[in-house]
Amino acid sequence: MQAAYDALRDLHPWSTDAIQSALQEALVDGLGLKPRHAFGPVRVAVTGKRVSPPLFESMELLGRERSLGRLQRALG
Repeated sequence: MQAAYDALRDLHPWSTDAIQSALQEALVDGLGLKPRHAFGPVRVAVTGKRVSPPLFESMELLGRERSLGRLQRALG
């Protein structure tokens, strides 16, 4: 979760493609996680559900502040 937050904290622009690239690079490429294990916890933190509309599009629609706030709350 911390790696996801760090990857998105200074992301510009806040777009679906940029969010997907940043999380892919940080979690899958950087930490070697499988996408399912990388994005599942982020999905739950951001949407509150294990199954949701597409994650990256949801984050774009929620906006930077709300998405990062939800990730921060998940960090505790």
